[in-house]
Amino acid sequence: MTDRITLILAGGNALGAYEAGAYETLHERGLYPGQFVAVSTGAINAALIAGNPPEKRVDSLRRFWALVAQDMAAWVLGPSYWSTALDSGRARIMQCALLGSAGIYHPRFPGALSMLPGMPTDKSLYDLGPLREQLKKAVDFGRLNSGESRVIVVAVDAHSGEEVRFDTTEEPIEVDHLLASCGFLPFFPPVEIDGRLLVDGAMSSNLPLEATLEEHAAEDRLCIALDLLRRENDGVHTVGQAIDRQLELMLSSQTWKALKNLSQVHALRRQLRLLGERLPAELRTDPALAPALAEGEKLGGATTLLLLTHTSVPHDAELRAFDFSRPVLTERWESGRVDMAQALQALGSRRAAPGEFVVRTFSGGESRELQGADML
Repeated sequence: MTDRITLILAGGNALGAYEAGAYETLHERGLYPGQFVAVSTGAINAALIAGNPPEKRVDSLRRFWALVAQDMAAWVLGPSYWSTALDSGRARIMQCALLGSAGIYHPRFPGALSMLPGMPTDKSLYDLGPLREQLKKAVDFGRLNSGESRVIVVAVDAHSGEEVRFDTTEEPIEVDHLLASCGFLPFFPPVEIDGRLLVDGAMSSNLPLEATLEEHAAEDRLCIALDLLRRENDGVHTVGQAIDRQLELMLSSQTWKALKNLSQVHALRRQLRLLGERLPAELRTDPALAPALAEGEKLGGATTLLLLTHTSVPHDAELRAFDFSRPVLTERWESGRVDMAQALQALGSRRAAPGEFVVRTFSGGESRELQGADML
């Protein structure tokens, strides 16, 4: 392949192991992204990749996800309860809720207790201090900001709701920028940068397609996007599943709205370019038409978007974004690795024609090409 490759990585907390496995397949095939656009957990994975030399990138991801994996502690509720609860996943989630994940977060004090009368106030349930320390060790920020790869991290201004994009072509990205993009309220705290209080980019766009595809690109490009939240689900039977579904509906709907808008903008630009080509020369210089004709010139090269959606793994449980148990993270990694291999095989040499925007999706083992109406 000679495509310019952009990797778009969504947020999803513990679901991010899927992205790491998917990247392993890209790496094994010699497909090295030159640009990363990411949110939250995706931003962490992007930093681990771009902040290490190519030969160490997969090892860096493996070390990180092995470190944050949670082993089962039978003493939390007692061996007898644990043995019966493990299959349902509730004990695993309770352990992560009570103890956190050693390499990422731990409960704050007063944290949840701050909601009780007489307790001091607090701004989140958990603290990302462990993640800060791991990133300092695992990421070479000099390499990350060297220009070898372009990295864009998305956060949101907690006061104005404005989307904020940090771009290594404009300013260095450091640990605070990554943690700001992980500040999913009320679980994780906001981060102040340059006088702005910033929270998780998922509040605006959990899969930052707009931050990637709104930008004019003169050359052909292959954009590979990994969405961790399912658009479709089998149903809701418990409170935990209801919480999962709430997040899925809120965040996955962003993806499809973005696809619809991007498709419409692309179609309009094609029409404006065609109009400009058919106008008489004297009309092309009309100042009243200049803005419309300029928009048509933003059409750029061919864009092929390969969108993979993580569905499930055998031991998935409710509140799965907080399930850092080692067996489940291993399953997610393998799922990402296999899905990426199958998606690339299905894609083959198919690419958008010059000036086209083509979306190919892969979810649950099924691959298909989306037309404009399919994105509604």
